[in-house]
Amino acid sequence: MSKCLFFTLLLALATACNNDDNSTSENPADALPPATQTGEGTFGCLIDGKPFFPSRGRQRPKAFYQFVREAYTLGISTSRGGGVEMQSLRITGLDIEGLEVSSYPLRFRMSGNFSAEYDIAVGNILDGSTTDENPGTLTIIHFTDEIVSGTFAFTVLDKDGKEIKITDGRFDLKYTN
Repeated sequence: MSKCLFFTLLLALATACNNDDNSTSENPADALPPATQTGEGTFGCLIDGKPFFPSRGRQRPKAFYQFVREAYTLGISTSRGGGVEMQSLRITGLDIEGLEVSSYPLRFRMSGNFSAEYDIAVGNILDGSTTDENPGTLTIIHFTDEIVSGTFAFTVLDKDGKEIKITDGRFDLKYTN
């Protein structure tokens, strides 16, 4: 009887130590920060299917929402890397009437519009912006006197006209005013 118990325990141990973990997600969006609404200071997205996270310190995500010259301006920005490898993302609402929990088209950067930009080595390698012909979407899911949270997606074109897709974007930031 002890041999039977020994083999049963050995079989149970071998099964428990199986390294074939099928619970690992193959979805790159699962690597992004959770979509919170409490001012956690998070920002992330997929750029052509690969996770993008900002650097810490001076490049951490920042947000502001200010009333200037009879209109509101929203700014959300972050970057990572340095030199020719520096990547920057910006979402802007210039001279807008106000901000509410709602969806907004990301279009050409001008007064009254929301827009988005993705740059690599600011202006040298890639300087891509949303346009009226190729808009994206910004959805504000939480907005209080100090917190703005939302999601975004947009596509920009590189210098050769190739699409760069920014998807599954999310942020949860405390903003300055």
